[in-house]
Amino acid sequence: MPNNTQVDLNHKLTLRIIELSIITIFFALIFRPLIVDLPIQFTVIILLDLVIVTALYVIVRFYILPKLEIILSLCTAVIILLPTLALSGGVNSQAACILPLCPIFAALIGGYRESLIITIILALGVILATIFSQHITDLTGEIHSQQKSIDRGFWLTISIIFSGVFGRFFLKRYAELTQQLKNENIQDPLTGLFNRRGLNLHFSTELDNANTANLPLSLILIDIDYFKKINDMYGHDIGDVCLIEIANTLSQAIRKNDIIARFGGEEFIIILPNTAKRDAAVIADTLKTTIEKQKFSKFSLALTITQGLTERHQDNDNALKMIKRADKALYRGKDKGRNCVELSE
Repeated sequence: MPNNTQVDLNHKLTLRIIELSIITIFFALIFRPLIVDLPIQFTVIILLDLVIVTALYVIVRFYILPKLEIILSLCTAVIILLPTLALSGGVNSQAACILPLCPIFAALIGGYRESLIITIILALGVILATIFSQHITDLTGEIHSQQKSIDRGFWLTISIIFSGVFGRFFLKRYAELTQQLKNENIQDPLTGLFNRRGLNLHFSTELDNANTANLPLSLILIDIDYFKKINDMYGHDIGDVCLIEIANTLSQAIRKNDIIARFGGEEFIIILPNTAKRDAAVIADTLKTTIEKQKFSKFSLALTITQGLTERHQDNDNALKMIKRADKALYRGKDKGRNCVELSE
């Protein structure tokens, strides 16, 4: 979903495009008669175009229909384009070749809904123009050919529909790539858990929710005991396997709404929404027991974890303060012999 900055940017861009269109139409109205001699119908059309685009500018400028700005702009472009095509031969107009590009532009500027609407409007317009081609006045003076109109109308319709389908495919692929990049940006590549960026994003959201609703929020900072010895004795590849297996074990042991991230090295962090310190301590003790009972990597290594636990304070608490408290508790747990759960003060 687009944020406020994106919406504001789209609004300003739409406004600039409309302003440019008004200037272009105005200069065409003034200077085109000096360059080429066209029938009066074209002057009438361009005057109507100026009125329509000016009305669109007012709608966009004063946020009258903010959610419909893009689709109104696209429909206005089609409304402006079609009469000119009709006067210059309909489907036989040389300018008709730009119609198949419109659904793609609509997809790029707006989205799937906008592309679909433009595709339907243009396809129906071309079909009707083909059916009634003998009644369309061609002011260019070209001799009318029914067969030529049918052939061009058929291929224009197919091209427009294909363009709409391609626009849909493009948007779907673009969404997939965007989501992939987003995931890579917030995921730890080794364990598949959130990285610090992903943690900060979700932590901020949970803190805001907890502060707004005055709900408890707990945090567990986890460190694998004596992990450096694993890397030194068995190699970093085995250490990576242990990290992955422990990450999977912790992920499966926590609740659905809990958030787990790799905090760095052999440290993990778990956010427990709507959870008081006492309940979080029970969860942490379960995690400790779960890790104790398992063996890791092909060498069946026995590993343990030390955990520092804290709860959100009522006054002026934030993520950094909570992590610092949990970190101090974690180091107290290490000083006490590790493989334990230590609560913050």
